[in-house]
Amino acid sequence: FSKGEFFKTIDSKDKSTIVGLEKKLHNSTQNDDQKAYLGTVMMKAAEFESTAGDKLNKFKAGKAMLEEVIGRHSTNVEYRFLRLMIQEHAPKILKYNTHIKEDADFIKAHLDKVSSEVKTAIKNYAAVSPSLNL
Repeated sequence: FSKGEFFKTIDSKDKSTIVGLEKKLHNSTQNDDQKAYLGTVMMKAAEFESTAGDKLNKFKAGKAMLEEVIGRHSTNVEYRFLRLMIQEHAPKILKYNTHIKEDADFIKAHLDKVSSEVKTAIKNYAAVSPSLNL
């Protein structure tokens, strides 16, 4: 699992690539880092499910996984960035948009605490984000 591969895959919007990454992460999930990334990719992959119920169930499972990790590591910039990426694009009906401003402000204030790989992903995302202005 490579974070660079993850961010490239999430940006691709390609079903087979996203679902493939989800399967890969499912088979290797052991620590909070991997759980946060798996939860995020599950929420992204939910859009490719065939029924509304399946979409909702997968999204909720991914959300629960990411939120559990954020609950244990609330000051982790990387995890808050993952949540921001999903919240900005989640359908409003899911009501998963309550931390957008808080996460964007936190990321801006603590950008210097992430690896260069993640910092590059954040800067690239900020160029298209409605909330994250760096």
